[in-house]
Amino acid sequence: MNQPAVPRFTPGEVTKELGADATFLGAGAFGDTWKVGDEAVKIICADDYSMARLEREVEGLRRVSSPHVVAFHGPITVQLGGKARPGLRFEYIAGGDLEGRITNGELLPPQRAEEFLRGLLSGVRALHKAATIHRDIKPANIALRNGRWQEPVILDLGLAKQIDASTITIYPGHIGTFPYMSPEQLIGQRARKAADLWAVGVTVRHALSGSHPFYRIDQMYTVDEAYTRLTQGPEPLAGNCPGNVSAILDRLTSMVEHERGSVSSNLIRLSRG
Repeated sequence: MNQPAVPRFTPGEVTKELGADATFLGAGAFGDTWKVGDEAVKIICADDYSMARLEREVEGLRRVSSPHVVAFHGPITVQLGGKARPGLRFEYIAGGDLEGRITNGELLPPQRAEEFLRGLLSGVRALHKAATIHRDIKPANIALRNGRWQEPVILDLGLAKQIDASTITIYPGHIGTFPYMSPEQLIGQRARKAADLWAVGVTVRHALSGSHPFYRIDQMYTVDEAYTRLTQGPEPLAGNCPGNVSAILDRLTSMVEHERGSVSSNLIRLSRG
């Protein structure tokens, strides 16, 4: 689904409601995000947005504390468009997101690949230790704090699932963003921790090369076609990618869940150089 290019409400409307100048940051399928002071405020605009999903996101955010996961400041309710709408307040992270970097051709330098991968894995470790699976790691959901590759920050827990809670997802089904779904997600199976590791592997490969490692961006795929592409393996990494990073990225993009290992095992392998 293409994301709306403009906000649902005007800057004036949002500024008046929040009591401070609001600058539009971006729009998603369900809501808009604004910079208000030193915070980013995500306002849910879709009238049919699931409150259970929102509560799940809030619960996931409250559990996690890591410099590599966006800090949550609390929920709010705003009056826009003649009705009360829920919102979420976060720290504002200056520096832009990874999707913007890739789109502009600013790729991950090989000499920064280890630090970038370590930061992402550290954020995922914090999520998993808090019994939370993200389920939607992708370039658009990764900010670069102060524009620094060594400081990636994972955003948007709207599709997160608490491991120790009952699910509201009905399987089989597709949860996530198609190009970054693990093989098991793609065929409608339950996403486990290994799905987040897959998404990290695909995202870092994409950031290094500027191209998706499995799919052509100008081509549409059925689920069967996409799954076949995954079985053929990712595009090879460039020779200047550090050996320890290449080995881990190959591990993370294994079709077999258990072969991806755990976050901790991959961080240990990364440290060994």
